[in-house]
Amino acid sequence: MKNMSKYLILTVLLAVGFTTNLNAQSDLEINKVFERYGKQKGSVLVEMSREMLKEYEFTYYKSIVTTNNEEAADFARKCLEVDQKGAKKVKQVVSNGVLSSIYLQLPQKGEYFRLVLFNETTSPESKMTLIYIESEKDSEEILRINLKRR
Repeated sequence: MKNMSKYLILTVLLAVGFTTNLNAQSDLEINKVFERYGKQKGSVLVEMSREMLKEYEFTYYKSIVTTNNEEAADFARKCLEVDQKGAKKVKQVVSNGVLSSIYLQLPQKGEYFRLVLFNETTSPESKMTLIYIESEKDSEEILRINLKRR
């Protein structure tokens, strides 16, 4: 009976932890980009948590890459405008009057630091990349560590 109780408690804790990761960016406007375009043709959606990310020191990672989808890129920019209002740090590149890259350090959510990266290229083809990262380390430190690895 005790073993069954232990298994039940462990199962509940794992389910709660898994659900928490699935909703990690749910309070952000960019979540709509992942939901709307993640399963469309020409999009690649990647979502990983904990075990797969130990090497990078992330606790959660979600990204979407769309190819030749101006609507998705424009929608992502609108969502980023909303999320940018609460960001601690904003670094951006505007090309020909259009946001082409942005780095947002969002306020912590509990013990996790949150980072959003966006980039759009138009040559040789139109490609939009949106990345959301959570880590127990400061986002500046995470970027520094991962850029050194490359």
